[in-house]
Amino acid sequence: MKLLSVLLLFTNFCFGQNSDTSLKSVDLIVYNANIISGPFTPEYSAMVIHHGKIIAMFNNHSWKKYYASNTVMDMQKKTILPGFIDAHCHFLGLGKAMDEVSLWGCKSWEETVHRVAEFINTHPELTWIQGRGWDQNNWAHKEFPNNSLLDSLFPDKYIVLSRVDGHAVIANSKALKFSGITPYSYIEGGKIIKRNEKLTGVLIDNATQLVENKIPKPDTEQKIKWLMAAQTECLKYGLTQVTDAGLSIRDILLIDSLCSADVLKMRFYLMANPDKETWKYLDAFGPFMNKNVKWQSVKIYSDGALGSRGALLKKPYCDDKTNHGLQLIDPVKLDSLLTICYNRGLQACTHAIGDSANAMVLRAYAKFLKTTTNDRRWRIEHAQVVDTSDWHYFSTYSIIPSVQPTHATSDMGWAENRLCKTRMVGAYSYKSLLANSAFMPLGTDFPVEYVSPFNTIRAARFRQDAQGWPSEGFNKNEVLSSTETFAGMSLWAAMGNFWETQTGTLEVGKFADFIVLDKNPYKATLNELNTMKVYETFTEGQSTYKLIK
Repeated sequence: MKLLSVLLLFTNFCFGQNSDTSLKSVDLIVYNANIISGPFTPEYSAMVIHHGKIIAMFNNHSWKKYYASNTVMDMQKKTILPGFIDAHCHFLGLGKAMDEVSLWGCKSWEETVHRVAEFINTHPELTWIQGRGWDQNNWAHKEFPNNSLLDSLFPDKYIVLSRVDGHAVIANSKALKFSGITPYSYIEGGKIIKRNEKLTGVLIDNATQLVENKIPKPDTEQKIKWLMAAQTECLKYGLTQVTDAGLSIRDILLIDSLCSADVLKMRFYLMANPDKETWKYLDAFGPFMNKNVKWQSVKIYSDGALGSRGALLKKPYCDDKTNHGLQLIDPVKLDSLLTICYNRGLQACTHAIGDSANAMVLRAYAKFLKTTTNDRRWRIEHAQVVDTSDWHYFSTYSIIPSVQPTHATSDMGWAENRLCKTRMVGAYSYKSLLANSAFMPLGTDFPVEYVSPFNTIRAARFRQDAQGWPSEGFNKNEVLSSTETFAGMSLWAAMGNFWETQTGTLEVGKFADFIVLDKNPYKATLNELNTMKVYETFTEGQSTYKLIK
């Protein structure tokens, strides 16, 4: 690193201090690089940046004839790529999760409770204890837990622990009682799990709101802390743009204000919750787009998650013959929301995981979109299990499947138990969905999955976990090519956000949002992806993260 610093200083001395007044002075020049400008655009060796945007690209040293800068960087043949774009995540949720009990990777319910105990020991002042990440599918006994151990160990705390997908929680009895939940409670679109007519503490989908709505709300200062923590984590992995899939309009405006104040330096495409507060703001001000923030979409939920058996299926679950999953919105309400979206020019982005939910949403979309020539870019978020007979809707009505490849590799150990083999042909079928679509944005759904885009690349290209399992790949006929993966995490993700004229590739006129790596991750082996790190992240030509060795 010392040698690199000396070389950069020497470069700045040789090229940065140019007295030739015929040369245009610019903010930054990077050269001697392997610049992969996009999935379908040329490669270059030099890039000229001014006022946050790319103004010229070169394949030789001829930039010296036209431009001068006080900051000229010899990249020493390193790879430069467009900044990663996560097409579906929960940015604020990531910051919140980083401030709670981390339950990811727990191998048993006992280990989960042990982590809660450790957290309480270091945070004795907290009355409400929240955590996220438990997954009963990773335990020897793959059943939902009950809260008796929480009750016996922590009788004086309110405890609410979210499942990895956020579609289920387990709460201790103190929290249940405070929330007014009894064995006779009921909520549409949710389940309250009981055993022998007694509460277990497990609440699924809409039932989670019964306890979550009672948790003290964070103040603005706390939310800013979460947003800053999330940004630090994202920039470390080369993410320069994210799509937050579901926020209150208040949180959207908070993010916008922090971007305007140059506190948040990433780019944000934000989906609003379809509630009264959103509609009130829409009536008064309409959608908006600023330099770093765009809001013109809403997030709708049609069903739950497969891991908690809340995904809505056409036929019952193979491992729960009495259960079809949960329908979180009825067709009349869905039609009403889509009418608002269509009439007000909003993009509809609907969570649909089960094949029945996907069929319901696809048909509802078709009523409004009518033809393939529409440019509404309405999205199905997840499109996780889609009956093959329904694939044609994506091409016929220009509907976008917004998918998360790591869901396939996270779920592959138990998905067939839920669905049976016959339904697996339409599950996590990303190559087939792409064949029926104009393009396909890729995301992670973090914090449901890990933030790292390299995990997305591994899951998309190899359909294997970090250890290389399964050796032949999970449903390997559904792998994406390197180019398709690259597009899904750059240009196509930008297109899913109506931002392709400004981001998604490194081209003249676009924002200089880019990352520096030692090699191209889209050509890397699985082992190389497991250890790959981002050297530096730039947003609008400014370094916003640098690896310290």
